[in-house]
Amino acid sequence: MPASNSGQLLRVQLDAAKALYAIVVVMGILFWLNQDSIKLYCQQKYHQSCELPLVGQAPAWRLGASLTTALGAARDSFIASLESDKQGVAAPATTVLAPSMPVVTVDLEQPLPAARPEPLHRVAEPGASAPLPVIQQAPVPLAQTASSVVLAAGDQVFLVGDSLMQGVAPHLANSLRKRYQINTVNLSRQSTGLAYPGFFNWPQTVADTLAREPNIRLMVVFLGPNDPWDMPQGKGKPFLRFKSAEWELAYRARIDAILEQARARNVQVIWVGPPNMNQPRLSAAMAYLSGLYQQQTALFGQHFVSANPFLGYPDEQFSFTVQTPEGKRVKVRYDDGVHFTITGQKMIAAQVLSLISFAGLTVTGH
Repeated sequence: MPASNSGQLLRVQLDAAKALYAIVVVMGILFWLNQDSIKLYCQQKYHQSCELPLVGQAPAWRLGASLTTALGAARDSFIASLESDKQGVAAPATTVLAPSMPVVTVDLEQPLPAARPEPLHRVAEPGASAPLPVIQQAPVPLAQTASSVVLAAGDQVFLVGDSLMQGVAPHLANSLRKRYQINTVNLSRQSTGLAYPGFFNWPQTVADTLAREPNIRLMVVFLGPNDPWDMPQGKGKPFLRFKSAEWELAYRARIDAILEQARARNVQVIWVGPPNMNQPRLSAAMAYLSGLYQQQTALFGQHFVSANPFLGYPDEQFSFTVQTPEGKRVKVRYDDGVHFTITGQKMIAAQVLSLISFAGLTVTGH
């Protein structure tokens, strides 16, 4: 009996060991194949190189990333081939209306004073533009910034940004659609910015989107909190230290790359600078980035507005609440001191909307 029990226990242990071995092997293979994605996430999260010591650049290890890249390219080619075949036998094209979005009412009965693009007394020299496949020009200053942003029937608005824009975008999009029949292209995505193009490349995304959507006449950009960190500059190279001359040069170039694409396609830009934050260090970093946004947008003759006046923030002050004309305190920031409550989102959307003139369009909703 004891021998039988011992044999049975041994079989159970062997089965468990086999299962554990299989799990470890599968996890190792998945890590091997997805090493680039994991490394990019690690860089974006912890702002370090995140390359495995000794084996990080070994040919056998890098083979996994190469296989994943090749499989992705084959998948894209296959999908493109299928779409090409469908187009060959497709029926006459029909017009597809933009899907309706959840209705979110923006209360403008008591709007804040409309903020206008801030005057710029001193413009810094531009950094070198980041290369893009379509536009290779160096920035050339425009004579002056247009007095206002104008949209007409059939125009589209392109919404660019991180989680700040993700909160504001639905309110702005619904107001544009319901009041003026202006559709939007909303590609806002959390945890994105300009510092980590390997994780998400906004200049390239803007270039591709403007090429694909010729009716876009206005681009609204709202980002920043994910960017005040040391920045990668390439494989095997040290990170660029935040606020260093090299960091600023690279960051300005990425701003320029977005603005150059807009200028090349005659797209107006409203660049919204991030507001003050609860954490003083992060708030100071946002003020620094806002200065870069303001300087580069002025260089390209585009519009910059700070979100601080939208929320009633003077100078470097921060508050979770704002006071209404009736004297009531209303919360506009979440407890993290970064993101906005629905009330704050609506306030920013309403003020961005107030910067736009609608030529020949009649208000049809609320």
